[in-house]
Amino acid sequence: MATLQPLVTKPESLTQMVYDAIRLAIVSKEIAPGTPVSEAQLARDLQVSKTPVRETLLRLQTVGLVEPDGARGLRVITPSLDRIADAYDIRGMLEAGAARLAAERASAEEKEGILQKANESLSAAQSGDSTGFARLDAEFHLEIAAAAKNPRLLTLVEDALSLTRVLRQRDVPAKTDATRCGDQHVGIAQLIIAGDPAGAARHAAQHAEDVQRIVLGLADFADGDPTAGIA
Repeated sequence: MATLQPLVTKPESLTQMVYDAIRLAIVSKEIAPGTPVSEAQLARDLQVSKTPVRETLLRLQTVGLVEPDGARGLRVITPSLDRIADAYDIRGMLEAGAARLAAERASAEEKEGILQKANESLSAAQSGDSTGFARLDAEFHLEIAAAAKNPRLLTLVEDALSLTRVLRQRDVPAKTDATRCGDQHVGIAQLIIAGDPAGAARHAAQHAEDVQRIVLGLADFADGDPTAGIA
């Protein structure tokens, strides 16, 4: 019997690679807002089977980055102030709940890890490292969600972060006050360490509201217009 060579990528990593590629194409507008997406065409473009593409489109629909288009098709969501506001509303409620649970359930080691990420995010913001801040920002919020010890909540927070991040990068590319965000991260982390569920939840909700207000203030496209303000 012939010996098979090891796969370069495992099936699960291939699916993640397909997801990352299509998500990046949406952010960069290589797949423009409002564009119908075809499972077969995407599979041909990426030179993969339809299975990881199908799984990716299902995930993107769950996240909220593609939506039904007719009886069976899907299309990329279009820019909308309401869509951005709704996404941050949901993120704020989920992250407030995660912060509350983390303050109650996180181990001492997890609390220290959350504070470390918060401090690192603030340092990146103060040094002008926007790429580093974006990475640490996501890691900070996900560490809180993981410390809540509710796997379903963690998945929902991951989806909410993914949606707001794509909408932010694609539709409102102007810079925001990262240092203010970093300061707020530290404040949330300190309340989690102190074991203050109500305070941690309140500050996490306020943080999401502040970011939402800033992002909506920077948006310069007409609500519901798939092309206005899109270069």
